[in-house]
Amino acid sequence: MARSVVDLTSRPDLTGDLRRALEEDVLELMYQPEVELASGAVAGMEALLRWPHPGRGLLGPADFLSAAERAGLMPALGNWVLERSAAELSRWRDMPPHPTVRARQLWNNVAAAQVTDDFVEHIAEVIRRYELQPGTLGLEFSERTLTAIGPRVLEVLTELRRLGCALAVDDFGTWYSSLATLDELPIDAVKLDRRFVRGVGGDLDDDSIVASVIRLAHARDLYVVAEGVESWSEGARLCELGCDRAHGYLFSPPQRAERARWMLAKGVGWRNRGASSASLASVVQAQRGQG
Repeated sequence: MARSVVDLTSRPDLTGDLRRALEEDVLELMYQPEVELASGAVAGMEALLRWPHPGRGLLGPADFLSAAERAGLMPALGNWVLERSAAELSRWRDMPPHPTVRARQLWNNVAAAQVTDDFVEHIAEVIRRYELQPGTLGLEFSERTLTAIGPRVLEVLTELRRLGCALAVDDFGTWYSSLATLDELPIDAVKLDRRFVRGVGGDLDDDSIVASVIRLAHARDLYVVAEGVESWSEGARLCELGCDRAHGYLFSPPQRAERARWMLAKGVGWRNRGASSASLASVVQAQRGQG
């Protein structure tokens, strides 16, 4: 039976357990590759927070973030993720290059509660301490988070860009923004929410929405990342529509750090029923030739 997120997060002892998990440093980051659709090359990784709870198994953010928000633990969680991500990036820095790894970039989600008065200074200190190279630390802000930050949003993002952070709008299409309203923000990418991705290739409305987002993003020199790509047909159709990058189970499930490092070193790891994502472009070309 599937676990109920509502039942789980409503239990009063969950907050205490989470506080102890932070104090005892038992949380875990997992990593999911972000892949260039046309070539199959790894363009980076996304850091995903997991909590190996001793009584409830491995929990994802949906299981405990609402409890963390109510308890005011989001800044502490965000700082924990940032520190672990920076430490992992520093390990990647000296790895030898591989021809199918385009970049060693690591993306982190940022919650509105993290963006305190000293947020930018803290990011700068972490970058200095771990000697992170420009463009390797990626920060994702959902549309809802950008709205919650309020009037400071342009200042915050501009300062983060000055520090060398890559910036993206996450879960695009789930809030009230449009690309036109994001014109003034110094971002690099738009990450398209899974609710649109899962309909491509089978729903003309979703195809139209995705194609419009891609076209408008490219006109603004932004690249587009499709979130949660699970099937070969989704990947091929997104590639045909001009989507730049994607992540999801088509390429790899989230991996622990050791396996992620192996993938970055070897340049392999994304397979779906025997077909590599590197051949997506050739599949699309063949489809166009038959059309």
